[in-house]
Amino acid sequence: MISKMNFCGQDEKIKKYLMPEKLLYKAGDVSGEENIFIKKDIQISTTEPDCLVMSNSGGGEHAAVLLDFGFEFSGGVKILTEVFGCDSGIPEFRLVFGESAREAMSDIGEKNSTNDHSVRDFTVRLPMFSDMEFAQTGYRFIRIELLSDNATVKIKSVLGVFTYRDIPYLGSFRCSDGELNDIYGVAAYTCHLNMQGMIWDGIKRDRLVWIGDMHPEMLTVRTVFGNDPCILRGLDFASRNNPLPMYPNNMVTYAMWWLLIARDWYFYTGETDFALSHREYIKGLLEQLCALVESDGGDKLGQLDMGYFLDWPTYGKEEAKAGVRALFAMSLDAGAELCGVMGEKELADKCLKKCKLLGSKVSDVSELKAPAALMVLAGHTDPVSAAEKVLLPGGAKGFSTFMSYYMLSALADAGKTAEALSILKTYYGGMLKAGATTFWEDFDIDWLKDGAALDSLSGEYDIHGDNGAHCYVGYRHSLCHGWSSAPAAFLAERVLGIRILEPGCRRIGIYPELGGLEWAEGEYPTPYGTVSVKCRKTGEGKISVEYKAPEQVKVDTGSGVSM
Repeated sequence: MISKMNFCGQDEKIKKYLMPEKLLYKAGDVSGEENIFIKKDIQISTTEPDCLVMSNSGGGEHAAVLLDFGFEFSGGVKILTEVFGCDSGIPEFRLVFGESAREAMSDIGEKNSTNDHSVRDFTVRLPMFSDMEFAQTGYRFIRIELLSDNATVKIKSVLGVFTYRDIPYLGSFRCSDGELNDIYGVAAYTCHLNMQGMIWDGIKRDRLVWIGDMHPEMLTVRTVFGNDPCILRGLDFASRNNPLPMYPNNMVTYAMWWLLIARDWYFYTGETDFALSHREYIKGLLEQLCALVESDGGDKLGQLDMGYFLDWPTYGKEEAKAGVRALFAMSLDAGAELCGVMGEKELADKCLKKCKLLGSKVSDVSELKAPAALMVLAGHTDPVSAAEKVLLPGGAKGFSTFMSYYMLSALADAGKTAEALSILKTYYGGMLKAGATTFWEDFDIDWLKDGAALDSLSGEYDIHGDNGAHCYVGYRHSLCHGWSSAPAAFLAERVLGIRILEPGCRRIGIYPELGGLEWAEGEYPTPYGTVSVKCRKTGEGKISVEYKAPEQVKVDTGSGVSM
């Protein structure tokens, strides 16, 4: 029979059941809550001696519990119920999932609480001898409220249903600073949760393939997981769903990111099949972009809807234009390399000419950190000047999760790796101090106030619900966003110093920049196997480097080894 069914695909993910770790709140008539934390067979029976009992006797406060699973994860909940008594038939429950405790305690509309993209607040019925699974979202906390009057329900287990792709973590990072180790680990986990069939922005909201947001995720994927198919699937999906003359996600700057991702992924894997199979799309896209560069170095981006969109914190600001033009130049340079793969020399020359024109008309360094960082990386401004004038003043103030990799890399280009690591710890460490187990869509260090914690229900201040902007106000704000994972790539590339020098990692450089660290070590996956690196400061003020690499990978330690 199965062979006759009309399947359209299959789920690559596995499913594991997670025990709750804490009871944060209970209301009404609730007893036996300690039984929820006992490991049991994941099978309901007709006699269950150790149950959570929830009762409503009519009037008064509903029976409810708030559970904390300890970690944010992607999935739903499995509830096993034994028996019930209910005047109105099968008892009804309300399930509310939250990335923070207060989100799980909110009502739809409160502080922008929403069911956008994944339904996380709804009612269900739990019959006797039931083994039911509900929802598919991103969460850490769940509130379970008995709604039916004159009802008593015995619940054997409440289990988190963790669904994820069971893929190995091939890359790693360890150093003399434990907080940086934690940041790398949480960054890798954040990206992993968003590596679905394709790569998403978030597991609660923005469960979509946003190409403009995918470049930092791609950097993390190749750093931690190696050659994973979700990257090319996402690129192909975007090109098919927005065929020319449309741009990916209907945004011209996302077309620029598409080219950067395709080039950087090719440079990592060395595989030419994708570029060759998408030859006509790449050629057409590059012709469209080249037509937007004027002969005097100006551009026509202002004629397009959101033509100067870089990221939400800079949206609508004049300073963003210089950053977008830098991104534009970088994408044309990437397009020229892809043309080289495809043997399109004339178009490659055209892209390089347009790239040079963009670089001939450069504004003063932006006062905003994201545009300034891209200007550095595009060669449109001096790294030291940009660091001193824009990137260092205020420290972590003005950083963003999406653009953090480019800001940190621009600082490292200015010889400020120690300062970059300090900012990284302040900014990403701030989320960890608030109890984050995944990194967020956005964050501002001013959000850290006394008592600010994701598992807190006390006090007036709510770090989740009282913050956010643009499309991520309040509880709509995603606390697991793949674009925030790129510090993993920065630590591998700049601290361990692993640089890809030839397509396919046939030649790599190891140029460690330890900053204030005493030592760092880790692994980096290549198409030929894993490269292992150990870097330590010596008494002579230098860095000793030990490495192991597959025989197909040539390694250069060059003159880049410095403190």
